[in-house]
Amino acid sequence: MGEAITEMIIPGTYIEVRAEGLIGVSGIATGNVGVVGTAAKGPLDQAVILSSFSEARETFGEPDGWVDGTKDELTLVRALQQVFDNGGSTVYAVRCAAAGAAAASLGLADDTGKVLTLAARSKGTWGHDIRVQVKSASADAFVEERKQTIPAELSVQPLHAHVADSPRNVLRVTAADTRVVKRLRLLTKGGDHTVAPGRAIVDPADGKLTFDAADQPKSGDIVAASYFVAQSFARDIVVAWQSVKEVFTAIDATDIQRDINARSTLVGAQIEAGAEARTPSVMAAPLPLSGGSNGETATSTVYQTALAKLDAEPVNIAVLAGQKFSDAGAALLAHVETGENNGKDRIAVVGADDATVAGAAANADSVGDDRLILVAPGIQAADLALNQTVSLPPAYAAASVAGLIASLAVQVSPTNKTLKVAGLTAYYNDGELKKLLNSRVMPLERKMGYRIVKGITTDNGPFRQVSVRRIVDYAKQGPRIGSLPYIGRLNNARVRGALKATLNGFLSDMVLNEALTSFTLDVTATREQEIAGVAVVTMFLKPTFSIDYIKVIMNLS
Repeated sequence: MGEAITEMIIPGTYIEVRAEGLIGVSGIATGNVGVVGTAAKGPLDQAVILSSFSEARETFGEPDGWVDGTKDELTLVRALQQVFDNGGSTVYAVRCAAAGAAAASLGLADDTGKVLTLAARSKGTWGHDIRVQVKSASADAFVEERKQTIPAELSVQPLHAHVADSPRNVLRVTAADTRVVKRLRLLTKGGDHTVAPGRAIVDPADGKLTFDAADQPKSGDIVAASYFVAQSFARDIVVAWQSVKEVFTAIDATDIQRDINARSTLVGAQIEAGAEARTPSVMAAPLPLSGGSNGETATSTVYQTALAKLDAEPVNIAVLAGQKFSDAGAALLAHVETGENNGKDRIAVVGADDATVAGAAANADSVGDDRLILVAPGIQAADLALNQTVSLPPAYAAASVAGLIASLAVQVSPTNKTLKVAGLTAYYNDGELKKLLNSRVMPLERKMGYRIVKGITTDNGPFRQVSVRRIVDYAKQGPRIGSLPYIGRLNNARVRGALKATLNGFLSDMVLNEALTSFTLDVTATREQEIAGVAVVTMFLKPTFSIDYIKVIMNLS
């Protein structure tokens, strides 16, 4: 039996509530957009969840100025701008890059040569705006815990020279046999600071340690020291980018590397071999990082590899930023098929190779799939780098359409919905629009704004309407989620009846929301299926179709 709660209401009257009766269906995503493209900043080949365009710019940097689409312009942030401008609210973004992508870097040196290298946290030209300066320290430098294991000859490595007195100076000795930790005060040599139990004395001239006989570390013990070094022998490493400023006060390359790698959001540090104890020289002025590259020449193969990072994500609509149909169509078709096979149904939106009627129709003639939307023409949009309006190819119109669809309930057709764009790169007449529609292209037109003429996929069958495809995907996802709490419960008529009630409630809500006109549902299992732990859910759905046009008949007399 399933879990149940029995409560006596009045003597002799009991109410039993079974857990199966409380299970509902929730948490179905319908508007998550997955976008893959090139950028000047951000992690490579991993999905990053974004909720706004400002977050996209912070994560992936600024787009470069648009030229004509043939100069390897960066694609990701430009496409994300269109997605968010047109209603997208949750985006899974993946940055891809060609093999030549590199992080900007800067070497810090002393009088004898390079001490360590600072490199931007992610590859790309964004690092060119990072400025680094080595300055005289503004305070005593705190050396975070440094550990050493005592060798058989009981030689304790010295600390830094110029250790400054501080109540925060401490030395801990962990016994090798008992793992008991003994805490010792760490005092500088001189004055009344003499050796005594519970104390360790450090000579500021050379950093050598002296212990009381009772505290002398033994072979295998671990000694860990945390202490301050005088300001005059330390450095401030200042790292700045836009409004972000990071300051690290350290003694030598070892401290710089540890502090920066642990706390910096802008750069990482790598010590040169043999330079662990050296300190970079003070710099007269900040210097920029250099040498970064974006990997903007990413090929269709690179895009396809990055697209696979979305396979496991709850994406409903997929876009390859800036990629035309001939470059992206096959990859997107393979991607949506993989998603369907893995129970993660989604559609893909792609732009035609060009804005001509013949070009878009030729693209559509080569494919027919209910999960692929082909968009034409291109759009006019604001360019953030140039501060002017530019003409973008249909690939970016696809991003606009993806954002719009993501903002709609599954039963709402994108037909006649307005896009937030500055204009179109081509304006089709009625005959051209009819040809595009007959070829299963989703065309855009100017009519009291800039609108989608008809919300269709490239399918020529029952899933030609985008809304029907989305309704059925939503209806499929409901039983997948609603059935999960029943896995592991009894496979009997009572539990199957509860499962049916859960799914019936979900599908009834779809009828109330006008996504379905009607449905039939059954949950069954033969005796063999009961033994095997199988329950069969059978659904027949009647989706709601949108009005694509109004036929007017007028009798005049």
